Amino acid sequence: MLRSKIKIVVTGGGSGGHLSVAKAILQALTENYDIPSNNIHYIGSDLGMIGEKKGNSLEKKIMKDSPVNKHYIRAGKLQRKLSPNSIPLLLRTFLGIKDSFKILRKEKPNFIISAGGYVSVPVCFSAWILRIPIYLHEQTASVGLSNKIAGKFAKKIYLSFESSKKYFRESKTSHVGNIVRKHIFIKDMTPDTDKEILSLNVTNKELPLIYISGGGLGSHKINVKVLDSIKELLKSYRILLQTGSNSIYKDYEKGLEFRNKLPAFLKERFVVKKYIDEKSIGYVINNMDIFVGRSGANTVYELGVLKKVALLIPIPWVTHNEQYLNAKILKDVGTANILEDKYLEKSDLKKEIERLKKQIQLRKIEYDKLEKLFPRNALAHILDDILQNYLK
Repeated sequence: MLRSKIKIVVTGGGSGGHLSVAKAILQALTENYDIPSNNIHYIGSDLGMIGEKKGNSLEKKIMKDSPVNKHYIRAGKLQRKLSPNSIPLLLRTFLGIKDSFKILRKEKPNFIISAGGYVSVPVCFSAWILRIPIYLHEQTASVGLSNKIAGKFAKKIYLSFESSKKYFRESKTSHVGNIVRKHIFIKDMTPDTDKEILSLNVTNKELPLIYISGGGLGSHKINVKVLDSIKELLKSYRILLQTGSNSIYKDYEKGLEFRNKLPAFLKERFVVKKYIDEKSIGYVINNMDIFVGRSGANTVYELGVLKKVALLIPIPWVTHNEQYLNAKILKDVGTANILEDKYLEKSDLKKEIERLKKQIQLRKIEYDKLEKLFPRNALAHILDDILQNYLK
């Protein structure tokens, strides 16, 4: 089949981790495999964070400049425990199936590539009904409910970690590593690097730079803790805080208020951002001294690839405690400490960071093991494997 004829649907979202993988796949298809962008369709969700209006999804914000065709379905987050939102979210899942079925029947893709997340479930189920092949990438050391369901419909499942194999039929799986955004390898500033972020390196270079993030959507709990600790932290560190853009908690706006009230010599050490875009993320990760934040699969993988030091605060309520298992991979190698979420509120954040620094100096970090655990070529492996059956 000619490249100009092949049609592909990529789905995945609901969190920054699934979304960054989906975006990396889309970019590689157009830039490295010369698939026309008009032949590629991305399906995401219209659902934002709890309490926000529908249509305010992270997908819409991040994918707005992508040249591919974009569709946003009425998907609902899957929940294991009953809550007041359980029934509305379940109903949205059925509406998402209806939306997906309509899109797939109209576009008739040759296959689906799923990066996971709740939005992928209605898409993969609809594709299975329509007999469209499904290829799934699993990012975590454990496996969430969405990918457990979608995996039943998948033709092949590509794994980031060998330990995920037990959750799927082994004959379907292939261990390839995680998909790494190419932007994280951009170490130096470019004309497009965020000027506020660059300003952190203008003064106080003797102070370590800490990047704090609760993931693409942000973490209200982490944001509150950081702002409560910010004056003490800024005595010894430069801080870049990525808050997310939640319109209910307004952590970004509160962060700016805190910054504006600081004396000038501390103010220049502190930058607050809703989101770090792909034009700046490589500069941030490569130039930071310490990462503090959640331990989503992609965050952990990128820290492992770049051999970075981290204080990880896993989300405790995700399926199989997957963020803790992700974080433990880096802890076992020696590059990270884990601060459990239940201890965050009463912890002394500065002391936790100081403890990490001292322990890193004493540990014998297994850098060779890091390279084996975190291979960099997963994206090419996956797309070569899928496309060789279609581009003959």
